[in-house]
Amino acid sequence: MFQNPVNEFQILLKAFSYLKTHWWVFVLEIVAIYSLSFYKFNKTTPVYQSDATLLIDTSRRQLYQAMVMPGFQVGGNARKQNLVHLLTSHDVMERFRNQFLDYYNAEGRPAHLHNFFPGGVLYHANVLRNWITLNWDRNSDIYNIRCSAENPGGAHDLCLVFLNTIQTYYPEIGQREAMMKRDFLSRQIHSFTRQITEREAKLTSFQKENEDFFNFIMLTVEEKGLQKLRSELGQIKSRIATNRAVYKLILSVPRAKRGEHTARETVISALTKKISDLEYQVKLTETSDHPDREGRVNMLSRDLADAQSQLGRVNEEEVEAFIKNPIPTSSVRTRIAELEIEYRTDLIRISSIEKEVDNLVGKERRYNQLHLEYDRMLAELNHKRKLLTNLYQKEQEAELELSAGNAEIFRLQEPTQNGARVAPQLTKHLYGALSFCIFVIAVSVVLLMAFFPRLDSEAEVHRLNLPVLGKVPLLRRNANTLDDIPTFGLEYLKIMNYRILRETKELKSPIVVVSSPHAREGKSTVIHFLTLASQSPSRKAILIDGDLLTSHPNKFFGIQEDQTPGLKSVLEGENIPLSSLVVKTMHDGLYVLPRGGRFDPAALPNFLKPVERLLEQLRREYDIIFIDTPPLFASNLAHQWAGLADLIVLVARIYSTRPKDIAEAIQTCKIFSKAPVGIALNCVPITGPHKRASNYYFSRRKSSSSSRLAA
Repeated sequence: MFQNPVNEFQILLKAFSYLKTHWWVFVLEIVAIYSLSFYKFNKTTPVYQSDATLLIDTSRRQLYQAMVMPGFQVGGNARKQNLVHLLTSHDVMERFRNQFLDYYNAEGRPAHLHNFFPGGVLYHANVLRNWITLNWDRNSDIYNIRCSAENPGGAHDLCLVFLNTIQTYYPEIGQREAMMKRDFLSRQIHSFTRQITEREAKLTSFQKENEDFFNFIMLTVEEKGLQKLRSELGQIKSRIATNRAVYKLILSVPRAKRGEHTARETVISALTKKISDLEYQVKLTETSDHPDREGRVNMLSRDLADAQSQLGRVNEEEVEAFIKNPIPTSSVRTRIAELEIEYRTDLIRISSIEKEVDNLVGKERRYNQLHLEYDRMLAELNHKRKLLTNLYQKEQEAELELSAGNAEIFRLQEPTQNGARVAPQLTKHLYGALSFCIFVIAVSVVLLMAFFPRLDSEAEVHRLNLPVLGKVPLLRRNANTLDDIPTFGLEYLKIMNYRILRETKELKSPIVVVSSPHAREGKSTVIHFLTLASQSPSRKAILIDGDLLTSHPNKFFGIQEDQTPGLKSVLEGENIPLSSLVVKTMHDGLYVLPRGGRFDPAALPNFLKPVERLLEQLRREYDIIFIDTPPLFASNLAHQWAGLADLIVLVARIYSTRPKDIAEAIQTCKIFSKAPVGIALNCVPITGPHKRASNYYFSRRKSSSSSRLAA
């Protein structure tokens, strides 16, 4: 069977229909939940509170912190939080427990404090802490104390004793932070001093065990390091290259006569000496620790560059002069000898420096790991010394803070004693029960919709594409005559009768079988209303009580089931005239065929033959035949009646019949009969506008007085 999709609005309407029909279930749930809530409210132990306020004046401490540590935030929330933890620590709570025990004995063991002494023994300090709350104000040095108990006197005494405990032991507690800080710093200083001594002893033993390594370190410090030797080696090689170039130049230039180039040689000698002096000064300046070393090196470098440029120009002039006027032979020999001596000297120095470099490189490779370990130990020792210096400074600050004095404590509010309890509150229980009721009702509606589906409205029937013949409104009183049926109900019954006649228009006397899937769905009531609505002076209708098991719809007309031999005698094969079996009712054109008695139709193997002969006789005398049968799913008798019907009417009761049952009933009727099947919706609620609209044809309002005739 095709089903249209269900939208959210239809689901909401279905949920409201369950609320309407199963209201008693939800009322029981609400009563049960509120009863449980009231029971818990009555069984819950009452709670009373007592409040007190303290002011801890820390102005002296704040003044000290403002003077000694200007960047420190005075009155920080962290300090207040630490103080709260101290005032509720295990040590303070143990002292509070002792004072509370002394107070209990001094006051003569009052009855309102017996709850704190189960079995005559006071609760443990951790248990007493659960009844005490200490809070602090963010904008001031005010602290709020709140104590709870099962009676007002117990809460007041608990708060009073805790307030006295804080005021008694606060001087010791207030200095605890500074004392702990000082002790911590002292332990740290002792630890760092011991560590520094161990590091120094370790360095000393390391120096004794590695004397060659420290000699290598001293050699590096005395400006004979590897980098300096390599720099000097490069300078000598550069000088050798210059020497060899000048040597070749002199040999290639022609000889001059005696007395030539004497003045230019003097200038070259002076410039060469000046350059040597400047290079030596630059080297000394670079290795010095003078604060103006960089400036002097830059100035000497500029002078050296100027001298080198002058020497270059003079050399160029000398070369040109050599070309134009060759130098004398004696000068050539002298110059060549000097260059040769200088060259051999530089070679010797190069060999010596290379040996020193190789020696230092070997030592550097050999002492690389020792050098790293020595640097690490030295850096660690220097770091420890710096930390020790900072710890000494912090210790002095802690001593000053400790000597700055303690804060003063004042009572701003004495412990209160209020007779109104703070818990349990009836409003909270009521609101909680209301929330839980809403949740339980929603869950119940969902479960009912999931496990007990049903037809809730005409829209649901149309959505399932069921063949609807008509509907019977929900009537609040029994109707034995047409006058007892409201006009809007009579309208719907007439419409259903018209549709029945339209479906059976080809038959002279149609047989209409009325049944339902299950019992108590109103099939007997529906067939009674249809019979009443079909009465007419010109038409004859008969109602057959075909339910041979339990039902007896003839009582609606005031007829007993054994008033005549009825249907039972026909099934048993007795030859009784039809006029002796049928009973005429008080309504025009309405007749009833009672069943005559109960029996099991399964005991009659030839059930259909007598009934078919009976129906043939009734077709000749009556215009329409209504047959009331048992439910389809209760007995196979309804299946046999369905095989004889010209039209089958299945009654589906709103808010009772399940969609699955009505669909299965239709399929069952189609199996046992070829007659068309229609649905009669029973107990359909009709609203006010629909009632007024249905009064158009069948209104019983009296007509107005006779109209006036024209003059």
